[in-house]
Parts: sequence; C-alpha cells; structure tokens
Amino acid sequence: MQKVLWICGRLPSPLFTGDALYSAGLLTALARTNAVDITLVGSSRTGEAVGDYLLNLPNTTCVALPPAQPSALRSLLSTLPRDAFNLSTPQLRQVLPNLLQGDWDWIVIDHAYSSGLLSMIQQHRKHASICYIAHNAEGAIRREIASSFSNPLRQLLMRFDADKYRRQENRILQVADAVTCISEEDASYFKRVSQNVHVVPPIYLGHISAPRPILAACPRALLLVGSFEWIAKQRNLELIVEGLLPALQRTGIVLNVVGAVPQHLRDRFSRFSPCLAFHGRVDDVSPVAAASRGGLVPDLLGGGFKLKILDYAFQRLPIFGLRNALAGTTVAEQSAMFPADNLESLAEAVVSNIDDLPTLNRNQDTLFELLSERFGLEAGTRHLSSVFL
Repeated sequence: MQKVLWICGRLPSPLFTGDALYSAGLLTALARTNAVDITLVGSSRTGEAVGDYLLNLPNTTCVALPPAQPSALRSLLSTLPRDAFNLSTPQLRQVLPNLLQGDWDWIVIDHAYSSGLLSMIQQHRKHASICYIAHNAEGAIRREIASSFSNPLRQLLMRFDADKYRRQENRILQVADAVTCISEEDASYFKRVSQNVHVVPPIYLGHISAPRPILAACPRALLLVGSFEWIAKQRNLELIVEGLLPALQRTGIVLNVVGAVPQHLRDRFSRFSPCLAFHGRVDDVSPVAAASRGGLVPDLLGGGFKLKILDYAFQRLPIFGLRNALAGTTVAEQSAMFPADNLESLAEAVVSNIDDLPTLNRNQDTLFELLSERFGLEAGTRHLSSVFL
C-alpha cells in the first residue's frame, strides 16, 4: 500500500466551508481505493470532536491538534501569509518532525495555508513525493479580492498578504512533484510552473434529493448557501445584497441565505426584510431548498469552483449564476442554468424566469444528470488514482 502523510492546516470537520468540503471529498475518494494508508494531521477548527465521517475512513489515522490561536500582529512580521503563519502551530511544529520520520510515498500539502512548515517538509521528505492540493489559484485571486475593498488600510493589508500568498504558492510549486486543482482554468495557471498538474473536480458527499417538480405552490424564493466568516466572503455578500435585493424586493422574491453571517451584516441589511431571510448554519439544507425555486451563484470575488453548485444540483434546484462564478462547469452544464454577465442581468434573469415552471423543472432535471456523472465518488476515485496510484 502507498503510505500518505496528509498535512491539512485545518482538519475538514465540520463540513460548513468550501475548503473542508473539498478536502473531505478527496480524502474519502482516496481512502476508499483501499490502496493507500493515510495519516492525516491538522488543527481542529472548533475544538469539538472530529466528525465520524473522517474518523471512520478506511486505512486512515487522524492526528487532531488543538485549534490555532490567530495572531494578526505577529503574522504581519512573518514572510508567510497570515493563515499559513497561524496554522503553523506550536503543536504542529512539535509532532511533524516525528511524523516525517516515517517511510512515506507521498506527502500532501492540502491548501496553501497548510504550507507554513514547507522548509521542514523539504528537509525531512526522504524519498517521498510531494503533492500540492490547490483549492484556488491564490496568486491570481488574492490581489483581486484585496482591490475590492474601499477602506485604504484594509486594502493595503490584504494586498500585503496577497503578495505573501503569491510568493508562498510559487515556493510550493517549485518543490511539488504533482499539483491537483479544481478547474481547467486553474490548471492553465499552474502549468506555467509545474508540468504535472491534474484537474480533480470536487466530490459531492452530501444528501441527494429524490426527484421533485417545482410547483406553483413553491415559494418564489432563491437559496444562497455559503460560509461568510472570511472577510472576502463578507464582501461578496455585501455586493450581492446591494446589487440584487432591490430588484428582488420590487418583485416579491425572497432570498434565503444559509450559512454563518456576522450579526453586523444581518443588522445592516434588515431594511430588506422580509425579502431577505438569514437561516444561519443548518445541518440539513433540504427544507430550505424545498422552499426555493432556484439556487444562486452570484460570487464576484474569489476564483475556483463554487461548491454550492453541487449543493443546488443534488438538491434538484435550477441555478442562477454569474458566468465567472460558474468556472469549472462545462458549456453543456451552463446551458441547463441561467447564466448572466453581471448582477444587473442576473437580477433580470431571475425576475424573468422565476415563474417559468416548465423551464425551471427542465433545467434542474438536466443539470442533475450532467453533474452526477462528473462529481460523484466514483469519478473522484478515478481522478485521485491517476495521481497517487
């Protein structure tokens, strides 16, 4: 069996954020080949017990460390990006040298924020190959995100961190023997440096709804799933609400937001109530999905594949989204969506189609079939076998 040391700055538990969902899907697919022995090491996200779905993976040992204690000031003085600095915890520094003594075939660096101890990994890798699992083209998107903020000080700090991410990403690419990424767009970016790049689309592990027609009795509502704890995600939400809600409010369409949203943003947008409903984190999104006529993918900032696309498709929801935010989907898949080039035209697409039940139902059926072929566990296992086996 191949022996794999999987370094994940934040363990993928609980599954409330895109990075956790993507990592958990890859781990599950690789573990179920029964051809690898995985040791997963990383910091707990919440201090709670690691989920059983992770602990019960075949041939997998999980080394769960205490949650990281962020230090914004100390990270500013480091050459590392803030997240990579904070996730290089004292506990990880203590256990990693011992783990690196093992006879590994592969060492995985899962996300750029897991690379804070890259020099230690290089020093002790022995004959192990290194695989970098990219969640985004960090060097391309971080500076774009920073530029979206109007506050000069915040923009300056985020640009400073974006430059650190770009340099750190290049360091990883220089030492990685293989790179995996989510989309062909990201693959083109990484191939400037690495010649061994594999596209590994997300692997859907969630609930799959039974077929359900969207009927006239279904509320005229859209679903927006996300995790809004990261400052860039909060900025996305601000742009979305300010750009879409006036049109939705005028036509009586409700936006259901599922995910953790800071109270100050809830308060700021209270003027849009009752057309804007915050549901917080939920263990099962199905009831909110069943009370919606479509899923919304309106992200203006951040690259990569939006995992909410899979949530909507497997919940049997048609998708309204910005073309740039639908990166990683095919022309055929987008033909079964309602794509738009900007928030204004996206609002028009929603208003024009929210009551067209035959088209909504045709699109959600077609999209479910198309995405089931590409993002299931079997497809993911094939992709990862081509990298590791």
